[in-house]
Amino acid sequence: MSKIYSGLSILGCAFGSSLMLCLPALADQCSYIKKEQAIATISRLDINQTIYKLCEPCGEKDPQSVKIQHLSMEKVDYQDYWQVGVNGEGIDLAYVFVDSGVEDNLVNLAAIANCPAQSVSPVLSKELIPSGNQEGDTPN
Repeated sequence: MSKIYSGLSILGCAFGSSLMLCLPALADQCSYIKKEQAIATISRLDINQTIYKLCEPCGEKDPQSVKIQHLSMEKVDYQDYWQVGVNGEGIDLAYVFVDSGVEDNLVNLAAIANCPAQSVSPVLSKELIPSGNQEGDTPN
């Protein structure tokens, strides 16, 4: 009987370890991207534009609006990857949405940049944005 429990605990540890290894992979899905993807993203963003951050795999439900005051595209110290920066902070395209210009929807930046992202919506309705978190309401 103790061999069964031992086997189950080993299996549980293996499953738990693999789960822990998978979660960080989802945390930074489209943070480091190809130069072409960074260019596609930067070309879609503007100073004073509002973006909406939402980490769906993290369990977040309410997008947080952020007004772009500074926009950058920088090469990172890992292989030949780049990162888009908003207000001095690198962003993960998988968790950022922008106004699509169509029917009050927000489109995911990863979809715009053709970066494959898991467990995120390609499009969100602006109706998900809490009334106190509308464009212009976000502190710097």
